[in-house]
Amino acid sequence: MSTRYSFKIVLFSLIAFAAGLFSAQAQSTTAPGLSSGSRHGVEPIVTTGSPAGLVKKVEPEYPMGFVIHGAKGRGRFRLTINAKTGQVDEVKIVQSTGFQDLNKLAVKALLQWQFQPGTGSPVEVPVEFAIQGGNRILH
Repeated sequence: MSTRYSFKIVLFSLIAFAAGLFSAQAQSTTAPGLSSGSRHGVEPIVTTGSPAGLVKKVEPEYPMGFVIHGAKGRGRFRLTINAKTGQVDEVKIVQSTGFQDLNKLAVKALLQWQFQPGTGSPVEVPVEFAIQGGNRILH
């Protein structure tokens, strides 16, 4: 065997090995455990208050990518309610969750809430994004 031929075999072997590693890493970071909402025993939980007069409640999304990166927090939001329709006209952040993206998800959901017409305004609502279970989160 020539040295050049041996070098090509070693090079192709290394490339194949590296491709296998990247493939295994990509598979481990995609959805098998995530599709059910948990990974390594980690469960994302969102809790919101339920003020008087609430007739339709939409919970904020909590994407697994945020959970994996440890984004969690507790905030307070002030809702301005239209007295005639019971719809939420405006949401203001009173206390941030600590993550701008989590705040945006909370506001998006809270704007979809519906109250009984005539419900007093404003209403403050606590929202908490928490991570339950698991010993560690892999990045």
